[in-house]
Amino acid sequence: MRLLFRLSLVPALLLACCQPRGPSSSALSVSGRGGELRVLIPSEPRAFDPNMPGDEIAQMLAPSLYSALVTLDTDGRLLPDLAESWEVKDGGRTYLFHLRKGVLWHDGRPFGSGDVRFTLERLKSQESISHEAVRRIFRIETPDDGTVELHLDEPWAPFLSTLAWGGTYILPRHLRAQSNPVGTGPFRFGKWLRGERIVLEANPRFYRPGPFLDRVIFLVALDSSRVAERLLRGEADHTVTRIPLDLVPKLERAPELRVLTGPSNARIFCLFNLRRPPLGDVRVREAINRAIDRGDLVRRALFGYGAPGLGFYTPSVAWAYNGEAHVPPMDRERARALLAEAGARRELELVIPDLSPVDEMGGLLRAQLAQIGLAVRVTALPLNDWIDRVIRRRDFDLTLMSGSHGPDPENLSFRFGSQTANPNVGYANPELDAALAAGAATVDLEQRARSYYRAQEILAQDLPMAPLAEAVTVTVFRSNVRGLPHAEGRGLVSNYDFSLVRVR
Repeated sequence: MRLLFRLSLVPALLLACCQPRGPSSSALSVSGRGGELRVLIPSEPRAFDPNMPGDEIAQMLAPSLYSALVTLDTDGRLLPDLAESWEVKDGGRTYLFHLRKGVLWHDGRPFGSGDVRFTLERLKSQESISHEAVRRIFRIETPDDGTVELHLDEPWAPFLSTLAWGGTYILPRHLRAQSNPVGTGPFRFGKWLRGERIVLEANPRFYRPGPFLDRVIFLVALDSSRVAERLLRGEADHTVTRIPLDLVPKLERAPELRVLTGPSNARIFCLFNLRRPPLGDVRVREAINRAIDRGDLVRRALFGYGAPGLGFYTPSVAWAYNGEAHVPPMDRERARALLAEAGARRELELVIPDLSPVDEMGGLLRAQLAQIGLAVRVTALPLNDWIDRVIRRRDFDLTLMSGSHGPDPENLSFRFGSQTANPNVGYANPELDAALAAGAATVDLEQRARSYYRAQEILAQDLPMAPLAEAVTVTVFRSNVRGLPHAEGRGLVSNYDFSLVRVR
């Protein structure tokens, strides 16, 4: 049965009621090992550096090839990885990691604390996904090969979750330049047939249970409209390329497939480039927010698999979600008046990734904004081209984004704080920076919640973006597959980690 998020329910309440199932041991009860898992991916990686921002595909491949100190399961809970345990000391200024013994790199060399030091020092000197955590480390100590001690300049509550969420995959110090990726993950690099597939072979010396497969084959699926067909025809076993949601009921009826749906902390939102007139005018941003029929977007673009996005953080992180800080109510007459008052007459370009359901939502949003007299031209690009244009070059008026907003509300700083490495939209508010800083400076949950509530109130006032929808996870795979991170492996491994997968 598919999980429908009914539009009449408040997202926060619904997400609280629909908690995911706990991990199942059936992933480990399937006898034997061997075979291969064929996974559809939406495009190719630019490279195999797992810590660089703006390469979504490399980050999907990373858990197969590399390991981190700590990681997150699909529900945002911390899991040990290369660090089998850790201690937080000195009021949150010091983190002591105890590393696993006997871990080997894919080339047979031993892993140790020096590799952790090398990786973190490398990341401190360049842009990275985990920049917000790594930049706060002022001293790294490695008293022995199995211990790493990180000293922060001041307590920062999201440190561990940001290290895990950002990946911070550990790289080998003995290979400062790699022609092929070498990690400690469950699979080793095999071959890359560009434009077609990437083959990873099982790592027989992996330090955790698994892998139970001989190989994982990542198949490039540029045309998302054909993903369902390829699954039904048995050409693939699993997909991380999004399937058009109108096809999900058909897949649910196919006996050879399994479809799992559930809540997530992912959101779809429209981001404004405040560097471009007239979007620097809050009246224009308010007009756009008031023009949007979010319920219609969920019905027609998500086919009921979601809920309208009304607030400025994910309701799945319930302690930090401010349900009172929400978008202005839809009022297209008021929206037209605001545009007239602001003198906004130019055409805007909406640059989106050519992926479902974002492409469907882009067309609907264009039609809704036309009803208030705002002309919008939609430009759909392949994912990596969209990343280059929007994330790297910041060449857009409007864009649609979809992605995780967990596990910690500190990621609001990553998106909207003016002091971070990712100020994509040209938005800055010192009061917001102060609220976000206060939320990260204490481990007291009530104090943190008050700070993040205030941050969401400021975002609701300034409207640097328009929240559109709260997304759900839709996981599709062939019925003979067991142990995927959103299925039997839930709570045991991180997303995209196929170490527990078996094929019957």
